[in-house]
Amino acid sequence: MTNKSIFKAKRVANPEVSGWLEDHAVVVEDGVITAVEPIGKLSSADESYEVHDIGDVSLLPGLVDAHSHMHCSATHDAQALAMSENDQQLTIRATNNMRKAVLAGTTTIRDLGSKNEVAFAVRQMINDGHVPGPRLLLAGTPITITAGHCWFFGTEADTEDQVRTAIRTQVKLGANVIKMMATGGMFTPTANPRTPQYSVAVLKAAVEEAHRMNVPIVSHTLSAQGTRNVVEAGVDQLIHARWYDSDPNKGLDYTAETVKQMADQGQWVDPTIGHHLLGVEAKQRGEVGPADPHWAVSYKVVPEGEHLDRLNDMTDAGVRFTTGLDMGMAYGTHDRSAANAWALVELLGWTNWKAINASTTGTAEALGLVKQIGSLQAGMSADLAAFAGDPAKNIRDMDQASTVVLSGRLMKLNDTVLV
Repeated sequence: MTNKSIFKAKRVANPEVSGWLEDHAVVVEDGVITAVEPIGKLSSADESYEVHDIGDVSLLPGLVDAHSHMHCSATHDAQALAMSENDQQLTIRATNNMRKAVLAGTTTIRDLGSKNEVAFAVRQMINDGHVPGPRLLLAGTPITITAGHCWFFGTEADTEDQVRTAIRTQVKLGANVIKMMATGGMFTPTANPRTPQYSVAVLKAAVEEAHRMNVPIVSHTLSAQGTRNVVEAGVDQLIHARWYDSDPNKGLDYTAETVKQMADQGQWVDPTIGHHLLGVEAKQRGEVGPADPHWAVSYKVVPEGEHLDRLNDMTDAGVRFTTGLDMGMAYGTHDRSAANAWALVELLGWTNWKAINASTTGTAEALGLVKQIGSLQAGMSADLAAFAGDPAKNIRDMDQASTVVLSGRLMKLNDTVLV
């Protein structure tokens, strides 16, 4: 039997996700959008449709987040918990986190580093309908050097042969994407965020191996040399893309020519500034703030404004940004993907619609899914998220969705959870 629904709303995003269609309805059949029409001209409103009038809300495509760690706690002690909890505890945490994410309106998530024993099992249970959660693209464990960034839930691989084997193993397990730690990171005391973990030669081999199996590869990079290495190696997307000088007594070492090459090669960047914004606000509320900076950056703490200036330089040069909260890191809670858009507006000066577009169709394009998700038009998956107010006027109106539909399945209706 065909499952047919109609969702009426005061404001519905246009196909380009650049403005509103007033008083429109989204028509859904068997999980796919079949039409978006003015409410007064509905041609499909026969008795076989279940009609939901969700009222004075802003109806958007479901949000898309390109950077999650489903098993991490998003608390100030996230690192300690990720190291100490067993697989059963982490699986329960991840299951709960993915439920919170989809009920907030994030219908597609790319997880870029969770233990294999957790990530693949949680996705299977979601896909089989046993627990609610978003559409998931998985890297499984990230690939890192011995004692490197996130070694405690990663796959340690040092040589080119070991890296190739690690990539093959992740794909065999079901990975949709490969994540490599090109530099150290703040989350791991034994990994220096100012220095590369892999040479250009090893990164090129990783790109070759991933692409041989038709899987994209992304790299965490915080250091200037790491960023240059990733760009030269042709990695598909950069995560963070910061520019720390290798000398702990210095600040940043930005190179415009690298950014031009990045733009010319079409390498997307996930700037991960949303979770920073949430952490700052938590500290302002008197909560325990994120952990102290890694020893390698504490000698010369770079003001956040300098990092933001470099990100603006990158967009000015033509580099495109995905939205990715780095869910699971301190205060990057899994129900707050909308903070990506807040940060793009409030910290980088983007227009509201540009940030909303990045949170939907833009990031869907980066994930290779733009023909399936990210916009409300006929033929697309019926992924819907309705928000009270008007985020085109106040970006923070895009926060906790009041109605959520995933592939035509109603998950939440007018703030009532149905799953």
